[in-house]
Amino acid sequence: MISFSRTAAATLLVLTSLTACSAGSPVAPGTSVPVTPSGSVSTVTPAPSGPYNSVPTGPAPSRPAGIPKTPTDIVRSPGWIEGTVTRGGSGPCYGLVTFDGVAYAMYSDKGTTLAVGDHIKAALTPAKLRIDCGAGIPVSMGAIQHFP
Repeated sequence: MISFSRTAAATLLVLTSLTACSAGSPVAPGTSVPVTPSGSVSTVTPAPSGPYNSVPTGPAPSRPAGIPKTPTDIVRSPGWIEGTVTRGGSGPCYGLVTFDGVAYAMYSDKGTTLAVGDHIKAALTPAKLRIDCGAGIPVSMGAIQHFP
């Protein structure tokens, strides 16, 4: 019962305020009242009929094929890479530049000793650990073959 009386009171209050807003100065029917503009007077400009308003005439845009079936961000394993060691030592980080000029930042926790200038062939896989081994594509180094 309380909610009904609150609803009725709220409705009566809204109706009273609405009728009070419309009870301004009385104007006789048929009498015109000047209205002062508040702000600039805007004029309606017609829409341009040139190329901005025309319909494109080319082929319809193609729709995407959908969600890829396999992940697209998988880094493929480079496999066996041959090149020259640019950062050597006993690890865990090394540098390798291929004969094509591609630089690799290699990581290995095996403690292999490589000297700068060594000609090697290494089995590389994409780096799974976020270790900064310098400039180059981050990879993990597996097996190594030394060349004379």
